Amino acid sequence: MNKKPPRIFPVIHHIDSPTTHAEVNQALRLGVDGVFLISHYSSDTAYAGIADDETLMCLASELKALHPGSCIGINCLSWSPLHSAQRAVEASLDMIWADSMGVDSSGLTGEGEALMRLAAEHPSIEFFASVAFKYMPEEPDPVTAADNARMAGFVPTTSGSATGAPPDLEKIRAMAARGPLAVASGMTPDNVHLYSPYLSDILVATGIAADEHHLDPGKLARFIKCVRTLPL
Repeated sequence: MNKKPPRIFPVIHHIDSPTTHAEVNQALRLGVDGVFLISHYSSDTAYAGIADDETLMCLASELKALHPGSCIGINCLSWSPLHSAQRAVEASLDMIWADSMGVDSSGLTGEGEALMRLAAEHPSIEFFASVAFKYMPEEPDPVTAADNARMAGFVPTTSGSATGAPPDLEKIRAMAARGPLAVASGMTPDNVHLYSPYLSDILVATGIAADEHHLDPGKLARFIKCVRTLPL
């Protein structure tokens, strides 16, 4: 088990810059450790210049300048993980997260090895690598996948079977037994106390949301209290 509460990173679903600025400001005022930005419109030409990944990266860099003491991360759905990570380095962001960072229980792909080298060259940036993750091929050995991610210098990041679905608690215990572990689905103010002792990081959206693009400040405040007052 961890000796301190996990860090809390709301995942802001970007729709436009004013909304994202407001949501990030609200989350940081409530005391989270930082935020991740993601756009589900990154490949939609109707949102070019508004919610594409180039715009999102520029916004993330702007937010980092405005909030230098907070962790700002990004997940660029339309770019390769390596390109996303390289751009995050250039933008002086704190975190990069990708659904397929080239690591699983079988080891590293070529892109995974390139990302491992980049992570080693830039130790101030954390690489969150999805393993045993929703909508990916079934992972036969989540524990080894998490170990391989950590050996590559990544934070293994797992999930339940679908958006908003919590992972199996035994899976979390096993994957966290030998080091840091992040979770990126299914955490709510009502269940997070079961998972917090095993986690280093929580990426949360649905469980604290008012709707797809707005946080519920009451839910987020309660979530933070549940995580940070839990005896560990």
